[in-house]
Amino acid sequence: MYLEKVKLWNFRKYGKRGEIVLDEPHLELNLNKGVNVLIGENDSGKTAIIDAIKLVLKTHSFEWIRPEEDDFFSGAEKMRIELYFDDMEEQAYHFNEWLSYREEDGKLYPTLKLVYEVSSKNGRIIPSDICAGDNGLEKQLKSEAKEYLKTTYLKPLRDASSDLTPKQNSRLSQILKTHDAFQNKDGDHLFLSLLKSLMQIYLTILKAKIIMTMI
Repeated sequence: MYLEKVKLWNFRKYGKRGEIVLDEPHLELNLNKGVNVLIGENDSGKTAIIDAIKLVLKTHSFEWIRPEEDDFFSGAEKMRIELYFDDMEEQAYHFNEWLSYREEDGKLYPTLKLVYEVSSKNGRIIPSDICAGDNGLEKQLKSEAKEYLKTTYLKPLRDASSDLTPKQNSRLSQILKTHDAFQNKDGDHLFLSLLKSLMQIYLTILKAKIIMTMI
């Protein structure tokens, strides 16, 4: 599964005056499977795209992500974000009731569209639930399904020294906890097993050095 497309309406600098027209997104960005690189000058909208994705998917980090007044295009009272996922054959069973299907070479392939709308009225932000489904059939995405969509976000390198500090709930600890070496397998913790093996090797070498010194 990968994020295949992002559409934005009235999100930060991507907006226009007037009502939202669903067939005319203010930004439509197609992404490739694998690595995608956003290149542009400062204040060109790169961070806005990343933050829009975070706003819908949330992250595994302990940061509070919610829509704010500055997220609205100037003068707009409603913003909309749509995220499209493809290549979902292996994960489709987590999202059965929200899936759409595209036809290619006579075969049907599952896809997923997420929709998030937020309104602003008299300085009060009114978010809606994240919905998913085919056009006109969108319905609320359950929290269990949302857990399979959370992302891992690494902040800019300028923040790396603080985020990669080895402490509880740091980004470093969160990343390492997801690694296979930190998972319990058959009642044995792989990382601890490797550490114990290294300690045994170290003690064996240390004993040999002591014996040689005594001789």
